[in-house]
Amino acid sequence: MAVRVVINRASTWVQSREAAARLVREVLREVEAQAKAKTLGGPYSTGKLSNSIHSIGPEFTAIGVTGRVGTSLKYALSVERGAKVHWIFPKGVGGVFRFGSHRKPQLKFFWRKIGKIVYLPHIPGSPSKLGRSHPGQRGKHFLTEPLHRSARLHGMRVETINL
Repeated sequence: MAVRVVINRASTWVQSREAAARLVREVLREVEAQAKAKTLGGPYSTGKLSNSIHSIGPEFTAIGVTGRVGTSLKYALSVERGAKVHWIFPKGVGGVFRFGSHRKPQLKFFWRKIGKIVYLPHIPGSPSKLGRSHPGQRGKHFLTEPLHRSARLHGMRVETINL
């Protein structure tokens, strides 16, 4: 007695893509939820970063099924990776600076401690050092840590692409 097995390649290909898409969709949901939870708290969190995190995918490509989780906010990279001590300079609104009594350009920012917008020649705590104001911060790794955690859970590997 003989048994003959016939594999419909097109059907197998479609089923494997659908299974991969389900897995990618699940990973994207996990990473997005964990990233939002990680960025929601903190002393200076307004919720803007957390609300901007979104996932795209699954997407079918020639090499497989992919997806992305991220945000379009400019400062998200420095929250993810951290920031070194850096200088902050006053920026003019429409090319016009607000000048103080010493005729120096002033920084405009919202000071949470007093609850209003203030104009100062420097950040408090760094007198006479216009620009040398930001103390730096450690990265929160709000995207990479959930991605690695979810990948380990599902037996996947993560490829790092430097952009």
